This record gives sequence, structure tokens and C-alpha cells, in this order.
Amino acid sequence: MEKQSETAVAEMRKTVEKLGSSTEKHGDPTLMRFLVARPMDPNKAAKMFVQWQKCRAEFVPLGFIPESVIPDELNARKVYLQGITKAGHPLVIVKTRRHFPPKDHIQSKSE
Repeated sequence: MEKQSETAVAEMRKTVEKLGSSTEKHGDPTLMRFLVARPMDPNKAAKMFVQWQKCRAEFVPLGFIPESVIPDELNARKVYLQGITKAGHPLVIVKTRRHFPPKDHIQSKSE
């Protein structure tokens, strides 16, 4: 990583801590995604990062989606849960050809 990027990441970490959150579970590549999304502005990136953490905690409180939440997809053989990779990431295989959108789904059309 360049010196400018390293400085921006360090500044973002400090700003996130000031906002009452933590970056200890996330590496530099994750923080760089937020910096790139907010043209290397550590303050804006930190605010976006904290909002993302809150959203993630609300929608995925366990840190993963348990099998009990997606039994229909598992039974339809759309999704296969394969365990954890050597790096500790969940491994999921999705067969998109078996997914069909619901017919009663309302779509808004803009004119």
C-alpha cells in the first residue's frame, strides 16, 4: 500500500474510534473499500463504515445466516452450504438456474 493510503487508513481508524466503533475485526483492504468509495476522505469513509457496521449488525446479528432461515432454498437445492474455507470464510454454492423470481412481486415502473 502507498504511504498516502496507509496514512488515510490510520486516520480513518482513529475517526471510527472517535465515533464509538471499532475496526479491530476488519483489515486494511476492507477499510480501503470505504476510502475509495468516499474519494480518500477519512471522515466520510469512517461515517460510512460505522453506518455499515450498524446495518450489518441489524440484518445479520449472528454474523451469519443460519440454515433455519433459508430452509426453502436448501430444500429446493438452490443453495448448498459447504462449511468454512481455510481462510475462515463461509463457502456457499448457489445454483442460479434454479431460482425463479416470484410471480406476485410488484415492480415499480418509472416513466
